Amino acid sequence: MVATIRRKNEKVLSAFRAAIVAFLTAAGFAAMSAKPPWLIVAVGTVVAVLSFISSELGVLAAVFALSVPVIAAQPVFGFAMLIVLIASVRYLGGGGARGFILIGVSLVGAFFGPVWAGVALAGYILGASEGAVAAGIACIVLELTGLVLGRPTIGATITGGFIAKGHPALLAFGQAPSLLSGSWVAHALTSVNAQSVGAVTASFSKIGHPVALVIQPLLWALGAAVAGMIAARLAPGRRVVFTIAAVVAGVAITAAGAFLLADYVRVDLGQWVVVGAGSSAVLAAMVAVLWDAVFPHASPTPKVAVRKASMATEDADVDELLRLIATAEDKLTSQHTSERVVMITDMKSFSRMTEEDGSVATAKAIQRHRDLLLPIVTGHRGAGKSTGGDGLVAAFESAEDAVLAAVEMQRALVANNKAHPGVREIWIRTGLASGEVVLDKGGRPFIGAGLNLAARVMNLADGGQIFATGVVASAAPAVDVRAHSFGEFELKNIHRPIEILEILWAEDQAPRDPRDTGAAAEPEPTG
Repeated sequence: MVATIRRKNEKVLSAFRAAIVAFLTAAGFAAMSAKPPWLIVAVGTVVAVLSFISSELGVLAAVFALSVPVIAAQPVFGFAMLIVLIASVRYLGGGGARGFILIGVSLVGAFFGPVWAGVALAGYILGASEGAVAAGIACIVLELTGLVLGRPTIGATITGGFIAKGHPALLAFGQAPSLLSGSWVAHALTSVNAQSVGAVTASFSKIGHPVALVIQPLLWALGAAVAGMIAARLAPGRRVVFTIAAVVAGVAITAAGAFLLADYVRVDLGQWVVVGAGSSAVLAAMVAVLWDAVFPHASPTPKVAVRKASMATEDADVDELLRLIATAEDKLTSQHTSERVVMITDMKSFSRMTEEDGSVATAKAIQRHRDLLLPIVTGHRGAGKSTGGDGLVAAFESAEDAVLAAVEMQRALVANNKAHPGVREIWIRTGLASGEVVLDKGGRPFIGAGLNLAARVMNLADGGQIFATGVVASAAPAVDVRAHSFGEFELKNIHRPIEILEILWAEDQAPRDPRDTGAAAEPEPTG
């Protein structure tokens, strides 16, 4: 799940990102001895302009540009690299530019010392799941760089050992023709055949340490994931301390893995590991602290006016729900307290439905929506029940189950509305939060801080919307839906600011900011 998190100084950030992408592209061109020399400046300029217009377009242009010298020198490997890089950038989506930059940082660091700075920053900036993917890709790219250049190690990274086995490099950029001559195009197109593919495959089959090459990207991904998980739990007032802890932990795990792998393949990387770990930790900490200082998360004003006309009514509904739950406190002695992900829903425009349709029709609608949604909760290993009115409350052991259930519930209501065109449509708003709750004998939430927080999060949503806290969204990386962050909110009776994200459950669904008074319009999802 990729969250679109808004940051302050967005225009400066876009320009800075475009400049870095362009610089890395030009540096890569120069390192591959691209000819003529002025072409390096021209390519960097074009990539900078495209990156400023669209970061994804700029990264794709950079990938194509960097693949051209490789294709000119070794067409088979160059085309394969182009396909892999395009697939990686497309997978990272909106984070493609950041992923490209972090991969470039790792490559540069491999030759100058701080090889693992990119690993820690990938987790810190991109998050645990997306950062792990970017770090793993960076390691694979670095391994391939060492393999095709005939180098057994680059910095503290094991790259296969072609030299140790007496095999030459696959690439020789110094002998490549001028990229403007056109001769390399004909050579590239005619040299891709079964024989040339077989030659490249044969070279790779003689890799000295294949097991180490497989384990190493996993260790990089683990380091980035740890950095991302720590960063996701930054405590207010201790941000700098937690920032440094996050990136240092990511570097430490990756460095420890490199040390063990070096011992396994009997390669002396002791000095490189020490230099790489120290320089990576210092560089990553400096960049992360500056990143948060210059481009902090954009937070709304402390007093958020959310649909003023209906706020009092919505607060009253939530307070009534909490009072209803509190009336059974005498049962607490037979219950148990646990950490759960809590879901709370209620029906959109319930009061208007009651007034216009009458009590009988409204009661039938409530029962229909319970019969439709509660089995979905159970199907995702949740325990749910009615709140006694037009809402549901449920508890889940995992954030992924909670998010999947919430998404399926919205989609089920869309299908139900389409199947009953002559009946008033049913829309619900959903809040997801994690925290301590007291569960009844059926495992359903009864009272607790997690329930209170979920109610406040739901109160920000409108019909057809799923709102979740940042903690819940970051704990559900395997859920294949988009999420959009609205920044931090001051919620009633919650002592700290809470990041709120909207789970976008329909293919073309656009986020609707709760601070926007026009957000109360009925949704028209396409999923």
